Amino acid sequence: MSVTTTPLTDSAPLTREAGNRLVEGWAALWNGDIALAEQILAPGFRLYFADDSAATFGQDELTAFISVNSQAFTGLTFGADAAPLVDSERGEMACRWHESHAEGEGDVVVRSGIDMFAVTDGRISAVWSLTGNKRFAA
Repeated sequence: MSVTTTPLTDSAPLTREAGNRLVEGWAALWNGDIALAEQILAPGFRLYFADDSAATFGQDELTAFISVNSQAFTGLTFGADAAPLVDSERGEMACRWHESHAEGEGDVVVRSGIDMFAVTDGRISAVWSLTGNKRFAA
């Protein structure tokens, strides 16, 4: 997938279209398109997981984590469940997502979550991620 973003200036608000492109890029990044990290992640990017690990990742840790998981799981796919909710004035957005992969004897594991994004100058500067162990109901 080819994703391009147009950096925002301080005077340009985060638009719904820009939010959609960033979430598409975020999903593509998690699907293994590591080259997108430079395009969609702002300098100083941080990812915060809302679980017991209390892990936080910068860009390098995130791309390493994605690479390891892409190799470890068969058929690993990520996707957004809907267009993100965008707060143009605050430069923030949120979206529901889902992930699936094969595990063990062909069992398919499906999880979902909510990611909340801060966007700075047209790129994702921070994400707070909450993951659940099943898929959200439609």
